[in-house]
Amino acid sequence: MGEKIDRVYKYIQQFGEEQTLITIGSGISAGEGIPGMGKLADHLLTDVEQKLNALEGLKSTDWESWEVVKSSLQKGIDLERALSIQAISSVVENLIIQSTYSLIAAKDYEIFSQVFERNRQLNLHRILKQYIPLNSTPLTIITTNYDCLIEYTCLSLGINVDNLFYGGYFRKFNPRLQDEQHQKLKRIKRNSVAAVKDNNYILLLKPHGSIDWFSKPGEGTYLFQHSISEIPDIITPGKNKWINERREPFNTVYAKCNQAIDEAGHYLFLGYGYNDEDLQDHYDHEKNRIKPKLIATMQSNTKLDQLFDKSPDCMLIVQHGAGSNIRWKQKGELVCDYDVKEPIWEINSLAKCVFQQN
Repeated sequence: MGEKIDRVYKYIQQFGEEQTLITIGSGISAGEGIPGMGKLADHLLTDVEQKLNALEGLKSTDWESWEVVKSSLQKGIDLERALSIQAISSVVENLIIQSTYSLIAAKDYEIFSQVFERNRQLNLHRILKQYIPLNSTPLTIITTNYDCLIEYTCLSLGINVDNLFYGGYFRKFNPRLQDEQHQKLKRIKRNSVAAVKDNNYILLLKPHGSIDWFSKPGEGTYLFQHSISEIPDIITPGKNKWINERREPFNTVYAKCNQAIDEAGHYLFLGYGYNDEDLQDHYDHEKNRIKPKLIATMQSNTKLDQLFDKSPDCMLIVQHGAGSNIRWKQKGELVCDYDVKEPIWEINSLAKCVFQQN
């Protein structure tokens, strides 16, 4: 192995240490077969249209808002922009959530069954194995994905997941109980015990919600393994996104995300396109902009290129043929921009090559 790649690997290995915040985007889910925005857009065109035609008592505003989305998608406009042209009605929004849920939940359940029966190891397995908590600082993961692939990976590794929901057979969103949930009694003398904090868990923050979150009017949000409706608590792109982010449980989750971003020492972005303005605003704070960043994804985009340009300490790894292209800056100066044969933009290869995880 050459001197250059040795330096690259040594730099990456610092992101296997404590105080690393991991942000996981849709690229990771797409790699496992979870439908992405393109497939979702195609599904919405047919499924939402059918659902609308089956409803009675629709208002003209319902049809008008859907027609704007429909015509935009048919013109090839991406889903996020199509949903952002104008605010959609609550009826159409609920139908979009239902359709999104039906598409993603079916594939998610298929993957869960395979992982549970130990017929499948997810790509996240090797990389998260590197971060099994060492009873000093819990690992925090932020994901904008609706699916539960991170939860299933932790299940296969035997790692506890704290997602701010607590209880028994079903759990309720209640972040006030977080400290209490991680206390355990430890004997310090023969007849004396003390409460100590147990940090052997992963704090999983999902600011856009999850396919297993469901709200009960007047009671709050619950986590159910079996859906009680086809309208989970998830935030879809569009004009209504900003309003939804300000209601619970999303407002609290975003606050926790911002706290985690401020407290982290390193940032690791996996398959994340850097497309959430609220999170980006916090990553872009001057005190956070200077922190070391590692971005591993299939391909870059304008926002990731801008993040790389304004970050003085950053490495961006993307696909290049059968291998990877690596751009690396330190102290604001470009260290390298070269290609390697190893596909370390893939998290499986990254964990195997750099962290020597089997």
